[in-house]
Amino acid sequence: MSCSCFSSHTNSMTVAEPNPAKHVNFNVGMVLGVDDFTQEFAYLSGRDQWLARDLIGYGTVRGLNVRMEVDAIKGPRVVVEPGVAVNPRGQLICVPAAQCAYLKNWVADHSEEITPLVSSPPDSDLQLYVVLCYRNCPTDDVPIAGEPCRSEDKLMAPSRLSDDFSLELRLQRPNQREEDAVRDFMAWLKQIRVSQVDASTDLEKFLQAIRDAASVWLTSPLSSPLTSPPGDFMFGSPPGDLVINLADAMEYFRAAFRVWVTELRPRWIARWHGCAATHIEGDAAGDEDCVLLAQLDVPLLPLSPGTWDIPNEDIPVNQNERPFLVHLRLLQEWALASMAMTVGALSGSGGGGGKLDFEIFSLKKSGSPITNVDGPISFDLKDEQIVIANSTAGAVRMVLPPTAGQDGRVLVIKRISTGSQVQIGANAGDLVEGQASIILTAQNRFVQLVANEKLKAWHVIAQ
Repeated sequence: MSCSCFSSHTNSMTVAEPNPAKHVNFNVGMVLGVDDFTQEFAYLSGRDQWLARDLIGYGTVRGLNVRMEVDAIKGPRVVVEPGVAVNPRGQLICVPAAQCAYLKNWVADHSEEITPLVSSPPDSDLQLYVVLCYRNCPTDDVPIAGEPCRSEDKLMAPSRLSDDFSLELRLQRPNQREEDAVRDFMAWLKQIRVSQVDASTDLEKFLQAIRDAASVWLTSPLSSPLTSPPGDFMFGSPPGDLVINLADAMEYFRAAFRVWVTELRPRWIARWHGCAATHIEGDAAGDEDCVLLAQLDVPLLPLSPGTWDIPNEDIPVNQNERPFLVHLRLLQEWALASMAMTVGALSGSGGGGGKLDFEIFSLKKSGSPITNVDGPISFDLKDEQIVIANSTAGAVRMVLPPTAGQDGRVLVIKRISTGSQVQIGANAGDLVEGQASIILTAQNRFVQLVANEKLKAWHVIAQ
């Protein structure tokens, strides 16, 4: 029996499920029945789902790319490639072969649902969501014992439940509150200014700023979640005076992640299963079985009042909002590569909350880490690593060291003031970015330079 399909609806389970926190206490002489084996399976399967759900996350794991094809007769069809995903419940979903659905047929079959959502004529495209869900497929029927004179359909029963899937086209995006929240949380943190010079904001003030940004969600106890959730998670931008000194970055981000784990994440999950499951009134229980793959922006053509068609043309596929998981081996390789780097930040204006830009610095260091210079001044650079130039009182002119013997050396120069220019010149016989000199033209501009001995040049690798 085959159950897999690209459908428009997934049936939810109606049978009460066993408690996954219980397992059978086997004893000699104990008579085991169907309920006992079902309970033991629920316990083992439930722990696997618990591990995936709370420690790993959910989303596409491999494959499941969504693309469009256009048939000259049947029109556009959406194709989902084979692949694997984990849903918010923690269930693994396998799509073993490519699946497709013709959009003209779907639109014709769902005209009654579409009509209230669009004007006539339509002033915008219809948003359709490609959603992948988990389901069981009863299979392998076998004869079963029972009462005499039974009907034919009661003589056989499925002996197995096969892991299966359903692909759907929906008019509403499935609930992925935790995915949206983690993106918003990191986007908020990314705006905090990281400095190599300024002192860090007090840690408690920093943590309170996080709580203030999410305060709408923290007003009610976990036992009474919001009945009308707001449309955002971290409201506004970080206060302009928030700053983290680079030396304190590990401590501060560790504390921020602790607040995420202990205070924020419990507010933003939508769970019906597992330990301390919680959700908000109006959440759909079926969304826990499903994961978003893509959004389709479908142009509509009115045929008659209440009926719709779509043109025979390619349709944009937007996969930006789909959650996905990067496998551990890739993270391992990324972490190993990062061991050869140290992360610094040179951005923002004054005490403002500028964008946090991570730049790569060589671990090989020489001389003083930071050199502060005030204009007017002209000098030759020697073993400096980072130069902070203040040209308020006059121009700052510096000459880079010879590239000979300096191959691969990294040097950072930043202008922190208005006023006169900051000029960076090449040594005799060298060039800097193909010129004899370059100028930092505005306040808070910086350049990261690397020496190339072979080409006798200093190259700008970040600015």
